[in-house]
Amino acid sequence: MAYVHEIKFFLKNDQLHAALFDHPTPFCREFWIKNVKAEEIGIKTLPENVMLEKKYNVKALGIKPFHASKPEFDFLNGVAKFAWDNGTKLGIGSFLKL
Repeated sequence: MAYVHEIKFFLKNDQLHAALFDHPTPFCREFWIKNVKAEEIGIKTLPENVMLEKKYNVKALGIKPFHASKPEFDFLNGVAKFAWDNGTKLGIGSFLKL
């Protein structure tokens, strides 16, 4: 799971896109989440006084940090939840049979 704390706008095929970033971890300089079409996050045009290809803190743009995820994160979260739910059932079932 990741939260968007930084955003960078760019043009791709004449359409406005946004690169979404979370806070970097201690072992890297940036934590890229994914690129999306700006309209997918409710932005139709480049905000005033915002330049292309420059990274901005979302709070500085008046946007509250929001959840975003990579498909890999969703898959790992699903696997972890499945393992926890089923492992807990097996563990409790084994305990109750004693």
